[in-house]
Amino acid sequence: MNTFIQAPQRNTSDAMGSNLLSIIIINYNGKSFLSECLTSIQEHVKCEYEVIVVDNASVDGSCEYLRVHFPQVRLIEGSINQGFSRGNNLGAKSAKGNLLLLLNNDTRLISSLTPAINEFDKDKQLGVLGCRMSYGDGTFQPSVGFEHTPLSIVLSWVGIGGFSFAPRIFKRVDDEKSHYAIPNEAAWVSGAFLMTRRDLWEQQGGLDDNFFMYVEEVDYCKRVRMAGYRVAYTPNVKIIHYEGGGRAWIGEDALVESMRSYVTFVKKYYGKFSLLIMRSGLTVVMLLRSFAYYCMMLLRISVLSREKARASIKAAKTLWKVDLFVVKQNRLAN
Repeated sequence: MNTFIQAPQRNTSDAMGSNLLSIIIINYNGKSFLSECLTSIQEHVKCEYEVIVVDNASVDGSCEYLRVHFPQVRLIEGSINQGFSRGNNLGAKSAKGNLLLLLNNDTRLISSLTPAINEFDKDKQLGVLGCRMSYGDGTFQPSVGFEHTPLSIVLSWVGIGGFSFAPRIFKRVDDEKSHYAIPNEAAWVSGAFLMTRRDLWEQQGGLDDNFFMYVEEVDYCKRVRMAGYRVAYTPNVKIIHYEGGGRAWIGEDALVESMRSYVTFVKKYYGKFSLLIMRSGLTVVMLLRSFAYYCMMLLRISVLSREKARASIKAAKTLWKVDLFVVKQNRLAN
């Protein structure tokens, strides 16, 4: 069976030359999101494309659901949860398109991908492109960011809820009016929607397997820029991203994994001294956040305060007790 799917109701004015697009989706117990995500692809992709779903050992019936309701999707079933980076690398190995789109399973396309693909046709130095995102309730969601440095990583966590002490330059680009209204350069784009060239992906070796989950897109975009290519954002492609699978917050596991990824990133690019500074600063921030959440719990401000407080403490411990380059395989086996 030809895994490339001709998009329905193709408009000749919307054609994109000879581009073939491979859409790679990592799924882990995301059955509830798959129908909306895949249906939106059928509705909004106007070129020849294929969809590859890499399932990370889901136990919610995702694979059975895909085989019955979306048999045209190429399904790769994993025996363990191998994480975001390894999953995408596996999917890319079997991809046939000259453009790759990493797309989260908890997303929904709400506009055509034509403007994004046209950008790659127009600019041969464009290496990575991100898009405009909204949360499930329709509110604006930041999707690009500034350079990750030890200092910016620490300062990005200096705050509780919607209030932060961190200067704007150290945070994600989140000014909707000034930055997101027009195409722009970026240091990195969100891995929830990351379009890149197949040959560039292979040249860079895909995502770094040392990142189990989080910051892998920051690392990939940094390598792309170091290779002389542009990383950019377009407001002309729009998606809904139910960040965190629709949960109220990302959860303890995600917070802890973020800390592991920060250590991996800083160790890779900045060395041991900078790693020590980042670990120390971020530990202080996590402990202060934990204290603040416990205070909020006592004041009954948030029902999630206790969970967030405990998660912050665990995150602080993780920064010091884990050598990510050694324990990666242990996490994969759990």
